[in-house]
Amino acid sequence: MKFQPEKSAVGKALPLVAIVGRPNVGKSTLFNRLIGERRSIVGDESGITRDRIYGESDWRTKRFALVDTGGIVPDDDAVIPANILKQAGFAIDEAEALIWVVDVRKGITPLDQELARLLRSTGKRVLVAANKADATSLESAAGEFHSFGFAEVFPISAEHGNGIGDLLDTLVTGLEERGPDDWAAEPSRARSQAPRELRLAIVGRPNVGKSSLLNRLLGEERAIVSPQAGTTRDAVDTLLETPDQAFRIIDTAGIRRKGKTQAMAEKLSVVMARKSLERADVAIVVLDAEQGIAALDAAIAGYAVEAGCSIILVLNKWDTIENKDTHTGSAFERKVREQMKFLSWASVVTISALTGQRVPKLLPLAVEANKARNVRISTSRLNEFYERTITQGSGILPARPHGGSRLHVQYITQIGIRPPTFIVFTSGGKAGLHFSFVRHLENRMREEFGFLATPIRFVERHKSKRRR
Repeated sequence: MKFQPEKSAVGKALPLVAIVGRPNVGKSTLFNRLIGERRSIVGDESGITRDRIYGESDWRTKRFALVDTGGIVPDDDAVIPANILKQAGFAIDEAEALIWVVDVRKGITPLDQELARLLRSTGKRVLVAANKADATSLESAAGEFHSFGFAEVFPISAEHGNGIGDLLDTLVTGLEERGPDDWAAEPSRARSQAPRELRLAIVGRPNVGKSSLLNRLLGEERAIVSPQAGTTRDAVDTLLETPDQAFRIIDTAGIRRKGKTQAMAEKLSVVMARKSLERADVAIVVLDAEQGIAALDAAIAGYAVEAGCSIILVLNKWDTIENKDTHTGSAFERKVREQMKFLSWASVVTISALTGQRVPKLLPLAVEANKARNVRISTSRLNEFYERTITQGSGILPARPHGGSRLHVQYITQIGIRPPTFIVFTSGGKAGLHFSFVRHLENRMREEFGFLATPIRFVERHKSKRRR
């Protein structure tokens, strides 16, 4: 199993550039502008970004990878700032060049002086981005940052885009020289030979062990883990490559009830967590075996169903359950299914992210669930199944009779995948397949065709009789 950062999604040769700086200087705003999309949460509250966020950019035919880091506070003993510094250190070690973002409005601060000493000790190339230089007077004030000894200082406005071109011109000149054909051809070859990435979202309420699970899957400390709820705020993408499959693992912020999210950053993180489900193939919904199943767990799983994700329910912290025997796991699974009846088709796995117990089962299970999302069934096979299993076998009607006229199913055909979606053509009576019939049809289809851990959808298309 091989872990690689975002740069590897398009080729191993991409040089990595790390964006660093103290809190609230505009690092995430610059990151979002350079990659051309909103991936990092931006706000006035300091310390919003905590984990490493990867993306890609290109400028003048040269492509490079970027990593956004949390605000660095050297020598802070508090758990989260200390871990942000650790995560930033990983990014700096990986990077070929550093963009150090400072705030030209605030000028040189004692924390900037500490960071200058830290960055000089790395031996890396450092470009100073004097941010928030929205006026000519502020652009001239950027000159004071030359005192740190870094030759490349650029007054910019990450919010408005001023000065970004000059910064990028200088940045790409110093990166590994390669022609445009090399940058374009190598990724296309890699994509043509490799299977499509499986997008795997890790979701759940706060402090159930999502980031611990991510770190265990990757085999390294990729995300900050803390007893403090709400440590993760951004949706962190990480590429994990195995011999047979590449996974894009999305670690999301803990989803709280609407009334429980107070800070702006928390509200945005919940929105981004839900949006992450929209681009995921499989959702690992992490539950806390120690605390039991909460109503919010069902709501979060419901978000994943709405997004059309395949779903694996993971009961984490299994190592904390005392007096377990051979029946304990089955009893917990029955309880989960009783409380989440709408997820009778989801897979359930008991794990310990802390010890690694049964964690290796998750990626192969996600692969199988993803295969089920892509299953296509021919119309002839579907209708042979319907005639044999439903029409002749069950005796369950498509709908209650309406005024003596019964609803008939003419045929079924599949119209989509990811998730599998079927049209049921009906005639006679009134439109409206009875829920018991739809449930029966779904159960029989799962018995016949599998659809492991994957939702299936039905759409009715009714043909009414024309009046003469």
